[in-house]
Amino acid sequence: MNSIFLSGKKYILKIFLVVCLLVGVGTGFGIYINTVMEKIPNDIYVIRDDEAVVDLGIPVTGVCEASGGITKVDFNEPVIFKGSSTGTYELSIRLFDLFNIRTVEVNVVNERNIYPCGFQIGMYLKTDGVLVVGTGEFEDYEGNKVNPCSNILKQGDYITAINGKEINSKSELNNIINACNDEKVILKVRRNGEIIELSIKPVLTAEGDYKVGLWVKDDAQGIGTVTYVTDDGKYGALGHGVSDPTVGELMEIRAGSIYKTKIISIVKGENGDPGEFVGTINYSDSNKLGSIIKNSISGITGDISANLINDYKLKKVPLGYSYEVKKGPAYVRLYHNGEYKDYEIEIQNVKTGASKNITYKVVSKELLELTNGIVQGMSGCPIIQNGKLVGAVTHVFIDDSTCGYGIFLENMLEHGN
Repeated sequence: MNSIFLSGKKYILKIFLVVCLLVGVGTGFGIYINTVMEKIPNDIYVIRDDEAVVDLGIPVTGVCEASGGITKVDFNEPVIFKGSSTGTYELSIRLFDLFNIRTVEVNVVNERNIYPCGFQIGMYLKTDGVLVVGTGEFEDYEGNKVNPCSNILKQGDYITAINGKEINSKSELNNIINACNDEKVILKVRRNGEIIELSIKPVLTAEGDYKVGLWVKDDAQGIGTVTYVTDDGKYGALGHGVSDPTVGELMEIRAGSIYKTKIISIVKGENGDPGEFVGTINYSDSNKLGSIIKNSISGITGDISANLINDYKLKKVPLGYSYEVKKGPAYVRLYHNGEYKDYEIEIQNVKTGASKNITYKVVSKELLELTNGIVQGMSGCPIIQNGKLVGAVTHVFIDDSTCGYGIFLENMLEHGN
């Protein structure tokens, strides 16, 4: 086992990718490179005056300049990181000790305490523009089948303006199109992060209105679970982003709110059917708990009422980082029938990456009796191991409701920021 001692110097993150290595080599070697890259974390966190053991088990070496010198380690074996002062250090990763393939940030941080949650919320999100979920044919005033948007607008486009007027709702879009007076309309569209302008001519229908044949949406709703709350009134929930089921991509939002929800029943998970929480949501201001500011691949984040800390009798626990997560016993926390309970799970695998870091199986007889494992709506339930909040529930196995995936809490915090 080799080690790196980090002290007193800050560096700038640089990314090294050997593109030439991936071009002109065999497909098998390219797949091997991708497999190795997936196992290398983007960041490593070390609690100050503690030891972080990172066990990647891959043929790469790391070179770090710290403590007045250069240290080289072999990630085929476990590596111990030690930090006596907070700061950020760069660790250059080399494949076979020959090629720089990535530079990892090693962050030495002070120990942090955080409130684990586990209670359900109702969510309401407004899209940033009007989301196109599809196009289709309709009959014009002569009975002909027409599709004005065919090969012009695409599923996943966001319409942000029409004829120079910004829009954020389906009704605004429909009203302007219906008032076109047989003239073309100019749409401003955000596609894959780029802004483009498209021209479409609405068609008169037999009913006397104008249409373009678009299926669109401007909002989304659902039930999820809050993972954590911080001292400054921030929260993280779900552990995965909110996506449109038709488009299959992360929804781009401009605003949103979270609300109290009442769970009225639980549909147990079965093989092939993940089950779900069934609840009611009152979207009134008096029922509002906080805002949704960001929708990322690691869940939703925003501001939340500080009163919830007392209302739910939340208690702080230390934040656990990825290097502390091990195979073996852990717990899923769930608020049910007015109280918290920690239900035992068995962590079966741990890996780096943006998501699906923790693979686990529910072993608690009580939770199996209640839900038969993991159900929809439990996304965001805290995962606690050795008294530390280390992650959150994200997905259930479709063919086995007793098993699921989780995300490292450090990933939720990183993407939430």
